[in-house]
Amino acid sequence: MKLAFIVIDDSELDCFVSRKIIEHVDKSLNVKTYQNAELAIEIIKDNPIDNSEGLTIILLDLHMPIMNGFQFVEEFEKLPIQKQKKYMIVVLSSTRNANDISRILSYNGVESMLEKPLTLEKLTSLVHRVQQGLN
Repeated sequence: MKLAFIVIDDSELDCFVSRKIIEHVDKSLNVKTYQNAELAIEIIKDNPIDNSEGLTIILLDLHMPIMNGFQFVEEFEKLPIQKQKKYMIVVLSSTRNANDISRILSYNGVESMLEKPLTLEKLTSLVHRVQQGLN
């Protein structure tokens, strides 16, 4: 199965690091980064699915200005189910707040959560888990 990634994080540095780690796993992976969750959800809503033969993993930060991760997921869950099925949301956050963690994991659209920073090991494990679950 073909994988692609969308990284949504208000930190330019975190977006850059995530992109480099993803590209290190596989240079052929399509990676898009957004520092504004509102822009990212609008692009997902308005554009046809560009990874029609695969799955796009969204690495989503929780605490961002303009639109936070909770608001993003709430908007995402309003999308048609067929579109939602083409994406997997994995929260990538440094939060240790138990309320935030249990709240974000309660959404149907959120698959799992990884603690920042993203590392090669965490990403490799995620990709392996996704590929095993989808084959």
